[in-house]
Amino acid sequence: MLEVQFGINVGAVSSQQVFRQLVRRADALGYDVFAAPDHLGGLAPFAALSAAGMISERLRLRTYVLNTGFWNPALLAREVATLDVLSQGRAELGFGAGHMKSEHEDARLPWLPLKARVQALEEMVLEVRRRLADEAHRPQPVQQPVPLMVGAMSNPALSVAARHAEMVGFAGLRQVKGAPAGTFTVCSAAETATRVDEVRRQAGGRPYRSDVLLQRVVIGRDPEDAAAEIVASASGRLTVEQLLDTPFVLLAQDVSQAVKELLPTPRSRPHPPAHLPLHGHMDPCAPSDPSIQRHMDACAPSSPSGRRRQKGETGPTPAPSGYAWATACLM
Repeated sequence: MLEVQFGINVGAVSSQQVFRQLVRRADALGYDVFAAPDHLGGLAPFAALSAAGMISERLRLRTYVLNTGFWNPALLAREVATLDVLSQGRAELGFGAGHMKSEHEDARLPWLPLKARVQALEEMVLEVRRRLADEAHRPQPVQQPVPLMVGAMSNPALSVAARHAEMVGFAGLRQVKGAPAGTFTVCSAAETATRVDEVRRQAGGRPYRSDVLLQRVVIGRDPEDAAAEIVASASGRLTVEQLLDTPFVLLAQDVSQAVKELLPTPRSRPHPPAHLPLHGHMDPCAPSDPSIQRHMDACAPSSPSGRRRQKGETGPTPAPSGYAWATACLM
Protein backbone atom coordinates (compact mmCIF):
# COMPACT_ATOMS: atom_id res chain seq x y z
CA MET A 1 0.00 0.00 0.00
CA LEU A 2 1.17 3.53 -0.75
CA GLU A 3 2.68 5.19 2.29
CA VAL A 4 1.04 8.47 3.20
CA GLN A 5 1.91 10.43 6.32
CA PHE A 6 -0.33 12.96 8.04
CA GLY A 7 0.64 15.89 10.23
CA ILE A 8 -0.24 19.33 11.48
CA ASN A 9 1.72 22.57 11.30
CA VAL A 10 1.06 24.70 14.40
CA GLY A 11 2.26 28.28 14.65
CA ALA A 12 0.26 29.79 17.51
CA VAL A 13 -1.68 28.74 20.61
CA SER A 14 -3.22 30.77 23.42
CA SER A 15 -1.99 28.82 26.45
CA GLN A 16 -0.03 25.85 27.74
CA GLN A 17 -3.26 23.96 28.31
CA VAL A 18 -4.40 24.46 24.72
CA PHE A 19 -0.99 23.37 23.43
CA ARG A 20 -0.97 20.25 25.59
CA GLN A 21 -4.50 19.30 24.45
CA LEU A 22 -3.53 19.91 20.84
CA VAL A 23 -0.50 17.63 20.94
CA ARG A 24 -2.34 14.89 22.81
CA ARG A 25 -5.23 15.01 20.37
CA ALA A 26 -2.91 14.81 17.35
CA ASP A 27 -1.16 11.84 18.97
CA ALA A 28 -4.41 10.05 19.82
CA LEU A 29 -5.77 10.55 16.30
CA GLY A 30 -2.74 8.92 14.71
CA TYR A 31 -1.01 11.89 13.12
CA ASP A 32 2.63 11.23 12.27
CA VAL A 33 4.35 14.60 12.52
CA PHE A 34 3.95 17.73 14.62
CA ALA A 35 5.48 20.67 12.76
CA ALA A 36 6.26 24.26 13.70
CA PRO A 37 6.84 27.24 11.37
CA ASP A 38 9.37 30.02 11.91
CA HIS A 39 7.66 33.42 11.86
CA LEU A 40 7.78 36.44 14.11
CA GLY A 41 4.53 36.67 16.04
CA GLY A 42 4.30 32.88 16.39
CA LEU A 43 5.77 30.25 18.66
CA ALA A 44 9.54 29.79 18.66
CA PRO A 45 9.92 26.58 16.64
CA PHE A 46 12.44 24.62 18.70
CA ALA A 47 10.80 25.48 22.02
CA ALA A 48 7.43 24.38 20.63
CA LEU A 49 8.81 21.15 19.19
CA SER A 50 10.71 20.30 22.38
CA ALA A 51 7.53 20.81 24.40
CA ALA A 52 5.54 18.65 21.96
CA GLY A 53 8.18 15.95 22.22
CA MET A 54 7.76 15.83 25.99
CA ILE A 55 3.98 15.45 25.66
CA SER A 56 4.03 12.81 22.92
CA GLU A 57 6.56 9.98 22.76
CA ARG A 58 5.55 9.08 19.21
CA LEU A 59 5.09 12.14 16.99
CA ARG A 60 7.98 13.16 14.80
CA LEU A 61 9.00 16.81 15.20
CA ARG A 62 9.73 19.05 12.22
CA THR A 63 10.59 22.68 11.63
CA TYR A 64 8.31 23.77 8.79
CA VAL A 65 10.28 25.70 7.70
CA LEU A 66 13.11 27.72 9.18
CA ASN A 67 13.85 31.15 7.74
CA THR A 68 17.49 30.70 6.81
CA GLY A 69 18.24 34.39 7.34
CA PHE A 70 17.23 34.11 11.02
CA TRP A 71 19.88 31.50 11.82
CA ASN A 72 23.59 30.86 12.31
CA PRO A 73 24.76 27.33 11.29
CA ALA A 74 26.66 26.59 14.50
CA LEU A 75 23.78 27.64 16.75
CA LEU A 76 21.22 25.92 14.53
CA ALA A 77 23.15 22.63 14.59
CA ARG A 78 23.10 22.82 18.41
CA GLU A 79 19.33 23.39 18.42
CA VAL A 80 18.64 20.48 16.07
CA ALA A 81 20.94 18.08 17.89
CA THR A 82 19.40 19.02 21.25
CA LEU A 83 15.88 18.40 19.93
CA ASP A 84 16.98 15.06 18.49
CA VAL A 85 18.51 13.97 21.80
CA LEU A 86 15.58 15.07 23.94
CA SER A 87 13.07 13.41 21.58
CA GLN A 88 15.08 10.20 21.24
CA GLY A 89 15.66 10.62 17.53
CA ARG A 90 12.46 12.24 16.22
CA ALA A 91 13.76 15.57 14.90
CA GLU A 92 13.33 16.62 11.27
CA LEU A 93 14.92 19.80 9.94
CA GLY A 94 13.00 21.87 7.41
CA PHE A 95 14.67 24.86 5.71
CA GLY A 96 13.36 27.68 3.55
CA ALA A 97 14.97 30.66 1.83
CA GLY A 98 12.56 33.07 3.58
CA HIS A 99 9.70 34.96 1.95
CA MET A 100 8.56 37.61 4.46
CA LYS A 101 10.53 40.80 3.94
CA SER A 102 8.59 42.55 6.71
CA GLU A 103 9.75 40.04 9.32
CA HIS A 104 13.40 40.53 8.38
CA GLU A 105 12.95 44.28 8.64
CA ASP A 106 11.25 43.92 12.02
CA ALA A 107 14.14 41.77 13.28
CA ARG A 108 16.67 44.23 11.78
CA LEU A 109 18.09 41.49 9.58
CA PRO A 110 19.13 42.07 5.96
CA TRP A 111 16.63 41.14 3.26
CA LEU A 112 18.62 39.75 0.36
CA PRO A 113 17.58 39.32 -3.29
CA LEU A 114 16.20 35.87 -4.15
CA LYS A 115 19.44 34.67 -5.75
CA ALA A 116 21.42 35.55 -2.63
CA ARG A 117 18.80 34.00 -0.31
CA VAL A 118 18.91 30.75 -2.28
CA GLN A 119 22.71 30.74 -2.13
CA ALA A 120 22.56 31.30 1.64
CA LEU A 121 20.01 28.47 1.91
CA GLU A 122 22.31 26.00 0.17
CA GLU A 123 25.30 27.07 2.23
CA MET A 124 23.27 26.65 5.43
CA VAL A 125 22.05 23.19 4.42
CA LEU A 126 25.58 21.99 3.69
CA GLU A 127 27.18 23.50 6.81
CA VAL A 128 24.53 22.31 9.25
CA ARG A 129 24.63 18.83 7.75
CA ARG A 130 28.43 18.80 8.03
CA ARG A 131 28.31 19.82 11.67
CA LEU A 132 25.66 17.26 12.60
CA ALA A 133 27.65 14.50 10.90
CA ASP A 134 30.85 15.41 12.79
CA GLU A 135 31.54 12.79 15.48
CA ALA A 136 32.98 15.55 17.65
CA HIS A 137 29.77 17.60 17.60
CA ARG A 138 28.11 17.99 20.99
CA PRO A 139 25.43 17.17 21.60
CA GLN A 140 25.60 14.26 19.19
CA PRO A 141 22.24 13.72 17.44
CA VAL A 142 20.60 10.32 17.73
CA GLN A 143 19.81 10.11 14.00
CA GLN A 144 22.49 9.98 11.34
CA PRO A 145 21.52 11.83 9.36
CA VAL A 146 18.76 13.99 10.81
CA PRO A 147 16.16 14.02 7.97
CA LEU A 148 16.35 17.29 6.07
CA MET A 149 13.64 19.06 4.08
CA VAL A 150 13.87 22.12 1.85
CA GLY A 151 10.54 23.88 1.33
CA ALA A 152 10.15 26.11 -1.71
CA MET A 153 8.22 26.82 -4.89
CA SER A 154 10.71 28.90 -6.88
CA ASN A 155 12.81 26.95 -9.36
CA PRO A 156 16.16 28.05 -7.84
CA ALA A 157 15.23 26.93 -4.31
CA LEU A 158 13.65 23.70 -5.54
CA SER A 159 16.97 22.99 -7.25
CA VAL A 160 18.64 23.10 -3.83
CA ALA A 161 16.04 20.65 -2.57
CA ALA A 162 16.59 18.34 -5.53
CA ARG A 163 20.34 18.24 -4.89
CA HIS A 164 20.42 17.86 -1.13
CA ALA A 165 17.17 17.15 0.71
CA GLU A 166 15.64 13.89 1.89
CA MET A 167 12.28 15.67 1.60
CA VAL A 168 11.31 18.15 -1.12
CA GLY A 169 8.63 20.49 0.18
CA PHE A 170 6.34 22.03 -2.45
CA ALA A 171 4.97 25.13 -0.72
CA GLY A 172 2.34 26.01 -3.31
CA LEU A 173 2.66 29.81 -3.23
CA ARG A 174 4.54 32.11 -5.56
CA GLN A 175 5.27 35.80 -5.40
CA VAL A 176 2.99 37.93 -7.58
CA LYS A 177 5.17 39.68 -10.14
CA GLY A 178 5.30 43.43 -9.67
CA ALA A 179 3.55 43.30 -6.29
CA PRO A 180 5.20 44.12 -2.93
CA ALA A 181 7.32 41.36 -1.41
CA GLY A 182 5.12 38.91 0.47
CA THR A 183 2.18 39.16 -1.96
CA PHE A 184 1.40 35.61 -3.05
CA THR A 185 -0.90 33.59 -5.24
CA VAL A 186 -1.33 29.81 -5.50
CA CYS A 187 0.38 27.71 -8.13
CA SER A 188 -1.78 25.93 -10.68
CA ALA A 189 -1.81 22.21 -11.32
CA ALA A 190 0.10 22.74 -14.57
CA GLU A 191 2.79 24.86 -12.90
CA THR A 192 3.12 22.28 -10.15
CA ALA A 193 3.49 19.40 -12.60
CA THR A 194 6.29 21.29 -14.38
CA ARG A 195 8.14 21.91 -11.11
CA VAL A 196 7.70 18.31 -9.98
CA ASP A 197 9.13 17.03 -13.26
CA GLU A 198 12.07 19.43 -13.01
CA VAL A 199 12.90 18.37 -9.45
CA ARG A 200 12.78 14.73 -10.50
CA ARG A 201 15.10 15.46 -13.41
CA GLN A 202 17.59 17.41 -11.27
CA ALA A 203 17.58 14.74 -8.58
CA GLY A 204 18.98 12.39 -11.19
CA GLY A 205 17.64 9.24 -9.58
CA ARG A 206 18.57 10.28 -6.04
CA PRO A 207 15.77 9.10 -3.74
CA TYR A 208 13.66 11.71 -1.93
CA ARG A 209 10.19 12.09 -0.48
CA SER A 210 7.75 14.76 -1.57
CA ASP A 211 5.81 17.04 0.75
CA VAL A 212 2.87 19.27 -0.11
CA LEU A 213 1.90 22.21 2.08
CA LEU A 214 -1.89 22.45 1.94
CA GLN A 215 -2.57 26.16 2.33
CA ARG A 216 -6.26 25.74 3.11
CA VAL A 217 -8.60 22.83 3.85
CA VAL A 218 -12.41 22.95 3.92
CA ILE A 219 -14.31 19.67 4.25
CA GLY A 220 -18.06 19.32 4.54
CA ARG A 221 -19.11 22.11 2.17
CA ASP A 222 -19.65 22.45 -1.54
CA PRO A 223 -16.17 23.15 -2.99
CA GLU A 224 -17.34 26.04 -5.18
CA ASP A 225 -19.09 27.73 -2.24
CA ALA A 226 -15.99 27.29 -0.06
CA ALA A 227 -13.77 28.66 -2.84
CA ALA A 228 -16.02 31.70 -3.30
CA GLU A 229 -15.80 32.49 0.42
CA ILE A 230 -11.99 32.29 0.34
CA VAL A 231 -11.86 34.54 -2.73
CA ALA A 232 -14.05 37.13 -1.00
CA SER A 233 -11.46 37.47 1.77
CA ALA A 234 -8.41 37.48 -0.52
CA SER A 235 -8.56 41.10 -1.75
CA GLY A 236 -8.92 40.14 -5.40
CA ARG A 237 -5.69 38.11 -5.62
CA LEU A 238 -7.45 34.77 -6.24
CA THR A 239 -10.30 33.37 -8.32
CA VAL A 240 -12.64 30.46 -7.70
CA GLU A 241 -11.16 28.73 -10.74
CA GLN A 242 -7.64 28.98 -9.30
CA LEU A 243 -8.68 27.48 -5.98
CA LEU A 244 -10.52 24.59 -7.60
CA ASP A 245 -7.51 23.87 -9.82
CA THR A 246 -4.54 24.23 -7.47
CA PRO A 247 -3.18 21.10 -5.72
CA PHE A 248 -2.41 23.22 -2.63
CA VAL A 249 -5.98 23.83 -1.46
CA LEU A 250 -8.19 20.93 -0.40
CA LEU A 251 -11.91 21.61 -0.79
CA ALA A 252 -14.15 18.56 -0.45
CA GLN A 253 -17.81 17.78 0.08
CA ASP A 254 -16.97 14.95 2.48
CA VAL A 255 -14.10 12.80 3.79
CA SER A 256 -14.41 10.30 0.93
CA GLN A 257 -13.90 13.04 -1.64
CA ALA A 258 -11.04 14.51 0.41
CA VAL A 259 -9.16 11.20 0.44
CA LYS A 260 -9.55 10.85 -3.31
CA GLU A 261 -8.19 14.39 -3.69
CA LEU A 262 -5.18 13.59 -1.51
CA LEU A 263 -4.14 10.56 -3.54
CA PRO A 264 -2.60 10.76 -7.05
CA THR A 265 -5.05 12.27 -9.51
CA PRO A 266 -4.97 14.24 -12.77
CA ARG A 267 -4.67 17.37 -10.60
CA SER A 268 -0.98 16.46 -10.40
CA ARG A 269 -0.13 16.85 -6.77
CA PRO A 270 3.57 16.02 -6.42
CA HIS A 271 2.68 12.99 -4.28
CA PRO A 272 -0.17 12.22 -1.89
CA PRO A 273 -0.36 14.96 0.73
CA ALA A 274 -1.61 14.65 4.26
CA HIS A 275 -0.81 17.36 6.84
CA LEU A 276 -4.21 18.93 7.48
CA PRO A 277 -5.35 22.19 9.08
CA LEU A 278 -6.57 21.67 12.57
CA HIS A 279 -9.71 23.62 13.37
CA GLY A 280 -12.76 21.61 12.35
CA HIS A 281 -10.76 19.02 10.42
CA MET A 282 -8.34 17.38 12.81
CA ASP A 283 -10.90 14.80 13.92
CA PRO A 284 -12.69 14.05 10.61
CA CYS A 285 -9.33 13.71 8.82
CA ALA A 286 -7.69 11.58 11.52
CA PRO A 287 -5.37 8.93 10.04
CA SER A 288 -6.68 6.39 12.55
CA ASP A 289 -10.31 6.86 11.48
CA PRO A 290 -11.55 3.63 9.85
CA SER A 291 -13.30 5.53 7.05
CA ILE A 292 -10.03 7.29 6.16
CA GLN A 293 -8.15 3.99 6.07
CA ARG A 294 -10.94 2.33 4.07
CA HIS A 295 -11.02 5.09 1.45
CA MET A 296 -7.23 5.21 1.23
CA ASP A 297 -7.04 1.45 0.73
CA ALA A 298 -9.68 1.66 -1.99
CA CYS A 299 -8.06 4.60 -3.83
CA ALA A 300 -4.34 3.94 -3.40
CA PRO A 301 -2.36 2.24 -6.19
CA SER A 302 -0.43 -0.82 -5.07
CA SER A 303 3.02 -0.08 -3.65
CA PRO A 304 5.66 -2.37 -2.18
CA SER A 305 6.84 0.23 0.32
CA GLY A 306 5.41 1.39 3.59
CA ARG A 307 2.22 0.89 5.54
CA ARG A 308 -0.02 3.02 7.71
CA ARG A 309 0.30 2.92 11.47
CA GLN A 310 -2.68 0.99 12.82
CA LYS A 311 -5.05 2.38 15.40
CA GLY A 312 -3.73 1.64 18.88
CA GLU A 313 -0.16 0.99 17.69
CA THR A 314 2.39 2.63 19.99
CA GLY A 315 6.03 3.69 19.89
CA PRO A 316 7.81 6.49 18.03
CA THR A 317 6.86 7.05 14.43
CA PRO A 318 9.90 6.01 12.35
CA ALA A 319 11.31 8.18 9.62
CA PRO A 320 9.37 6.86 6.61
CA SER A 321 11.07 4.98 3.81
CA GLY A 322 8.33 5.74 1.29
CA TYR A 323 7.78 8.89 -0.69
CA ALA A 324 4.28 10.10 0.05
CA TRP A 325 3.97 13.03 2.40
CA ALA A 326 2.17 16.31 2.92
CA THR A 327 1.48 19.17 5.25
CA ALA A 328 -1.08 21.85 5.91
CA CYS A 329 -1.22 25.06 7.85
CA LEU A 330 -3.10 25.45 11.10
CA MET A 331 -5.59 28.13 10.05
